[in-house]
Amino acid sequence: MNDSDTQVNIALTHFETLIEDHSTYLNELENLSVIPQMDMDRVMRIIKRMRKIRKDLELGINTILTHIDSVGNSRIKEEAIGIISYLNIVGFKDEKEILQKLSTQAKEIGYDINIDDDIKQIDNILSKISKISL
Repeated sequence: MNDSDTQVNIALTHFETLIEDHSTYLNELENLSVIPQMDMDRVMRIIKRMRKIRKDLELGINTILTHIDSVGNSRIKEEAIGIISYLNIVGFKDEKEILQKLSTQAKEIGYDINIDDDIKQIDNILSKISKISL
């Protein structure tokens, strides 16, 4: 196992918890978006947690993108590409859609959820990972 294998493997191990948490929070936000009386305090708490997870995911993605070409272990490489593809196709696109939906709904009831930076960060991450997941 070379250094790139080790770095990517560490990122993948960390991703196990991060992706599970990301999916859980996405589901919570989606559920909150269909409740007629939206609990804005809860929405904001979950969005703050999502920001932390997204930041950690981005760090892991950067590690994978930096080292993927030097990974010698085919299992590690395939797993990394698979997870990156999942995040590209499902994870971040769903998060972006849900955030935009919640922002629109919040404005309708007089709240402003400032998600501009979130959308920029998600678009930036999607731009990075779209190059590898193809």
